Amino acid sequence: MAGQAANELLSTQKASDSGLQVVLHPLPILEISDFIVRGYQRGLKGAVVGALLGQQNGREITIEHSFSCKSAKNAHGFYELDEDWFGQRLEQMKLVHKSPALDLVGWYSLVPKSGPAALHLPIHRQISAYDESAVLLGFHIEDMLAPASGDPLPITIYESNMEADDNREAEGEDKPMKDSETATKMVLRFRKRPYTTETGEAEMIAMQFIRENGANATVDSTEKHILEQFDKKIAVDDGKGKRRAVAYEDKSKKDAPTTSAEQPAANPDANLTRAEAEYMSALQAKFNAIKMMKSRLALVITYLQRLPHEFTQGQQTTAEAADLARASNGQHTIPSNNVLRHIQALATNAELVAPAEQATLEREIQRETNDVNLISMISDLVSSVNEVREAGKKFHVVESARNARTNRSGGGGGGGGGGGGGAVGPYEQLAAEFGLAGGPAFGAAAPPLPEH
Repeated sequence: MAGQAANELLSTQKASDSGLQVVLHPLPILEISDFIVRGYQRGLKGAVVGALLGQQNGREITIEHSFSCKSAKNAHGFYELDEDWFGQRLEQMKLVHKSPALDLVGWYSLVPKSGPAALHLPIHRQISAYDESAVLLGFHIEDMLAPASGDPLPITIYESNMEADDNREAEGEDKPMKDSETATKMVLRFRKRPYTTETGEAEMIAMQFIRENGANATVDSTEKHILEQFDKKIAVDDGKGKRRAVAYEDKSKKDAPTTSAEQPAANPDANLTRAEAEYMSALQAKFNAIKMMKSRLALVITYLQRLPHEFTQGQQTTAEAADLARASNGQHTIPSNNVLRHIQALATNAELVAPAEQATLEREIQRETNDVNLISMISDLVSSVNEVREAGKKFHVVESARNARTNRSGGGGGGGGGGGGGAVGPYEQLAAEFGLAGGPAFGAAAPPLPEH
């Protein structure tokens, strides 16, 4: 039959749309990718199976979190979930994700591009016992092994339905007549569902953190660091039946002289604070984005400049210009209507980057700039007032000390001179400064000069 599907588990009914809407968040994709990579690196022998957590509001399902599951083969050679382990883990995950409350909405596994197979049915029936409308997120590993630029995510979301068995085997034109009262056999089939992606603020922060650390991480350095930390620790009995790991120093390495080649290179970011490091990381990300945009624009400009001159003047068709470019041995680029349409759309949409109300934006920026400058001027004014205040305090201390010395010198001179009217001479002022007021050397009147 022409309409026969290659996969017996995929639905071929042309019924009305069920209206199921699936919203996918990035954290489950990261968890699934991490599980697959770790399983490959560690030689995982079991099945790549996990549960999906989210919310279901009517016909809308959100997939927000996921966790890997423990599986084992049954008597028929198919993988099944460990019921006890899965029930306990599901309750723990529900307890963790209480606000907002998340529940089981489906499961994920490795699924070929042709669709689910019979080996997926046992686990799906187990998941359906918890949620009848559970969805299956199929991760296509073949898309990861042979990636192509511009491809969507290597996943497909399937909705399961119980449908009547339409007996897809070819029985010829003469089909046997069946009694209408005979019970119809119901089978489980899957139907592909479209999905949309959504990212929250917390997920954006997590994605930014993963991107920054993933760009700077290397497997070799990480493994070397782990081995060095492991080699520097030994198990010590603490006397209470427990063993703990303590660090020790290798004396041979400690006593050995270190050469200049063995000295680690200085890290320029070692003296930066956490806020400064994050700021530098943000600047580096913006620099990389601008650099990439510059290279892409240079590529577009080069492509346009090397087009055949007759083609740009409208004197040649695309096919003629393509033949001319192929015959030029790389001197001209081969024109493509698809690429030119994309460039035209990019040039047209470039005006959308600028805001519609440019004058309003400039006034807002000017207002913000004035506020910043005003705050800076107020801060400078407050600093100047504090400096003047400190100078006034120091001047008051100096004047108080000077007045005190003047009062002390005036009192001492009157006592030593026998009531000289309170006048202070230069000798009395000097004696007051040295603490010798009223002494015999400076307290008495100066002797008269001898007569010649």
